[in-house]
Amino acid sequence: MTGKRPNRQSEQPKSSRRSALKVGGVALASLAGIGGAGASSALAGDDVDTDFDPDTRDEVVGFLNDVDGLSEQKQNRYAKELSKAQKEAIADLYMNANVEITMHSEPRDLQATNSYTTATEAIEAKGKVAGFGTVYVHKQVLSWDYNGDDYKDPSQDLEYSLPGPYATFQGKTEDDIDENSSSFVGSLSAEYAFKLFGIERGGEATIVTEGKENGDYEVIEKDAPTS
Repeated sequence: MTGKRPNRQSEQPKSSRRSALKVGGVALASLAGIGGAGASSALAGDDVDTDFDPDTRDEVVGFLNDVDGLSEQKQNRYAKELSKAQKEAIADLYMNANVEITMHSEPRDLQATNSYTTATEAIEAKGKVAGFGTVYVHKQVLSWDYNGDDYKDPSQDLEYSLPGPYATFQGKTEDDIDENSSSFVGSLSAEYAFKLFGIERGGEATIVTEGKENGDYEVIEKDAPTS
């Protein structure tokens, strides 16, 4: 285990545990009759600690690292063992994730039939939990034609992904383009939530970007889904 991805099962590196799981194909033991803290010891092979202290951040992050990469079915079976306080602690991590904005430009081609050039810009907001990594990705893909004096045909698309355990996509909430004489503003929002057996917390992620007649663009607003 590295210092960047903590868990309490420190005697065996996470990568080794995951490899053993994938190669060995160990099946989950039945949960029938199993309850209370520490019941994960009966789920042979995964080495997931469900008895973590919800007030100790490294232990909460350690649980996410332990279940990361497991099947959704296994993740859910471990989640059923958690107390309300443990679930709330995980939700707190998600709702306070650091937002990292990255931008990527596609090559710009001059259209053969006129003097316009097509711009395609991807603006990506990643919610990151320190010690774990990315838990959700909200991306605005913005496209428009421009010639320096004018622009036309602005459009945008939403792309998203949910690398974090128990993260969910609740749907797009805003998809609007406001056109002005020399520029336009694209607003793209979607709802994301943490859902875990009786605990659901979430909010709206938003990216607002201005595209201009000279091909420049600027991110003018970015909001994370917090609650």
